[in-house]
Amino acid sequence: MSLEDPFFVVRDEVRQSLSNAQSQYSQWCMLLDSELDSDKIHGAGSELRNLIKSIEWDLEDLLQTIKIAEANPHKFRLDYGEVESRKQFIKDTKVVVKKISDHMNSEAVRAKLESVKRKSLLSSAAEKKSRGRYGRLEDELERSNQEFIDHQRQQQQMIIAQQDEQLDMVGASVKTLKKMGDAIGDELDDQQEMLEDFEREMDHTDSRLRSLTDRVNKAVRKTSGKCQLCTICVLILVLVIVVAFFFIPF
Repeated sequence: MSLEDPFFVVRDEVRQSLSNAQSQYSQWCMLLDSELDSDKIHGAGSELRNLIKSIEWDLEDLLQTIKIAEANPHKFRLDYGEVESRKQFIKDTKVVVKKISDHMNSEAVRAKLESVKRKSLLSSAAEKKSRGRYGRLEDELERSNQEFIDHQRQQQQMIIAQQDEQLDMVGASVKTLKKMGDAIGDELDDQQEMLEDFEREMDHTDSRLRSLTDRVNKAVRKTSGKCQLCTICVLILVLVIVVAFFFIPF
């Protein structure tokens, strides 16, 4: 198996991304269990979801390459065992990714996130109540700060949403380009087969032409020898007639 096989390059990248996703997943679970900071939990979750989406795209690309190789195994020099091994890698990776995604999107996690959010609000309200006569000023400052934070958070969420949309568009474009590349590759394969058929036909025609040329040359040589014999016979006959004309009295 060639070391330049692109499958192994992408496979190693997927393994590294999966390792990073599992590490981030562990950190996210620790944050969720601590129930201390809903913002950190939300940020870590968004980053982990983006990483999982990237892994799913890479797996889709790998699956397409396997289908292409499976359709023409002799061209890519892949046996049945190697194809099945690659399929199993994709299947195992999908199982791990699905387990993480299912847990993050489960009802239990959603309920826990809501609980963390409520605790954060209650803690904030209790803190406001215990601040004394300067509480109103502090509340006003905190409200202003919170509005600014909320505004920044909304902008960040909008940016993230736009980036997700752009990534989806890029993914769709990559798939379209991949299909076009596959179609061009198939067309080149067909043309290559036509050229090989044409070359074989030319070799066959050249062989037949050489054989015919050899036969013609042999026939010409045989014909040339017969003509020379006839010419000699005629010349001898003429010589005899001339001699007889000069030396035999009439």
